[in-house]
Amino acid sequence: MQRSTLALFAVSVALSAAAQAADTTYKSEPAMNSTQPSLHVSVIDHVGMNVPDIDAATRFFSELMGARVISDTRPGNLPEQWKAQFRWHASSELERFVMLQLAGGAKVELFQYRGAEIDRVHPHGDDAGATHVALKTDDIDSSLTLLKSRKVTILNEPITNPDGIRWFYFQTPWGAQIELVSVPTHERGPAA
Repeated sequence: MQRSTLALFAVSVALSAAAQAADTTYKSEPAMNSTQPSLHVSVIDHVGMNVPDIDAATRFFSELMGARVISDTRPGNLPEQWKAQFRWHASSELERFVMLQLAGGAKVELFQYRGAEIDRVHPHGDDAGATHVALKTDDIDSSLTLLKSRKVTILNEPITNPDGIRWFYFQTPWGAQIELVSVPTHERGPAA
């Protein structure tokens, strides 16, 4: 019974990942068939991630993924109103934020805060507010080999969906989850 439950879970996760990873074009109907006006957005510009040590996190993305720093900011003290609007702890300060860009153009913005009330424990994967970042790779097998050679924690071996999309998760040193996704060659379209 437990094996069939685990298999069902893996299939549902795989199908969910496939839906998220698939290249899609703008559809004329808004999600959930809403008749309300919607924002006109097309892609994700960047993903933000809070980290306990911004220098270590910057090295992690730079050395592992070839990310380059495109901005590095130390904002100084921010107004109390700003903290209230963004639900920060009153004692917290934003020490620094760094914007990194990956080879394909995607960006990751890292934030480091200090303050007595900050919880340094990363939420569990099933907690509200927990997130993951999914990045595409052209070679999932060599990516897995590289991650293992660098002693990065692998959360699952690659799973292949019925449509050929392959994916797996790994964990950053500070506990964030990153998914690598490989789309079959015939799904990528013509080479540029």
